[in-house]
Amino acid sequence: MRYARALAVLFFAALGLGSAAEGDRPKPKPAADLPEVKELPNPFLFANGTPVRTKDDWAKRRAELKELFQEYEYGHLPPKPKATVTRDPVTTDEVAKVSMRALAVKLEHDGNAITMRVTVAWPTEAKGPVPVVLQPAFSFGAPKAPSAKSFVGHTKRGYAVAQFSLTDAAPDNRRTGGVYKLYGDKIDCGTLMAWAWGFHRVLDALEGTAEVDAKKAVVTGHSRYGKAALLAGAFDERIALTVPSHSGAGGSAPYRLIYAKNEELKNIVGAFPNWFHPDFKQFADKVTRLPVDQHLLMALVAPRALLQPEGTQDTWTNPEGVQQTYAAARTVYEFLGAGDRVSVRFRPVGHVPSTDDLLDYADFVFHKKALPEAFGKLEYKDDKKAFSWSAPK
Repeated sequence: MRYARALAVLFFAALGLGSAAEGDRPKPKPAADLPEVKELPNPFLFANGTPVRTKDDWAKRRAELKELFQEYEYGHLPPKPKATVTRDPVTTDEVAKVSMRALAVKLEHDGNAITMRVTVAWPTEAKGPVPVVLQPAFSFGAPKAPSAKSFVGHTKRGYAVAQFSLTDAAPDNRRTGGVYKLYGDKIDCGTLMAWAWGFHRVLDALEGTAEVDAKKAVVTGHSRYGKAALLAGAFDERIALTVPSHSGAGGSAPYRLIYAKNEELKNIVGAFPNWFHPDFKQFADKVTRLPVDQHLLMALVAPRALLQPEGTQDTWTNPEGVQQTYAAARTVYEFLGAGDRVSVRFRPVGHVPSTDDLLDYADFVFHKKALPEAFGKLEYKDDKKAFSWSAPK
């Protein structure tokens, strides 16, 4: 233990993240100057090398981890701007039994403005506010207006849906428009953190929408939007349930653990450098010098609920690696007494999402319904080399 703590002190001294106050911290050291950590990094050590022992300790450690992710991987979460929400009249599809209204969320800062468009749908026969699923429309252009029928799968089970375009928050392939129009060079975030910010702004608007229960908000997304959903849940404690579907590298898959032809850090920063902090590419050939890995991002959601849906045939997203990050993050959940609030769901599919899995887990979280046996069932061998640390007792 003394040896491990000594290593931790050296590690965080190299980061420039010692005991100094946040505003006094020096600029983080470059990748070449950071120590190598071959296993998944230990969530239970403070930046000064002392162990996390209590839930109060974890709250402080969580703040340190948030800063590490922002400094090294994603850039910093932009601030909350001034917002004005315009709500259209309610329309109802009597056959589908779905009611809908459109929201226009105007966001303003320093003379600049953008608008996020949101469609909210809920069961017409609902007797009061219902849990709401925030899900981006998977579209690379202007999204089509959704039909009431597209929401029936959710509304029949008693859930509202807030569907929106994340490209309103930030374009997929360039650092212009959206949040970059609002804040310009004042922000260093990549697209993934900008999209997480977009989830948060939609949740702001839903807090003033009578038909939904914003305290029972679910964030979800598939593939690249799954990465953003995980970030959104990690950085906003208002979110009750986070469901990043097949999120792969930059989401729930580890950078350090590669088992097959999986997407690696060098692949994703090569193809999508704008998704990350401008300096994240320095880790392309120095993965073991990265001071975080994705189990720590999952752990930031704790003790709030987290479901990780994966496909065993979706090799590029590294489902075997996700089983290891799930196991590592679960140690934090169990430490916080919330081991029943995190689960994984493997299906024998490729890159295909499942609304049923999401709603089954939401029923468990919000309505205490029993989970199908497939939830939590592991598909791969435990990798003893993934991590050697354990939760404090």
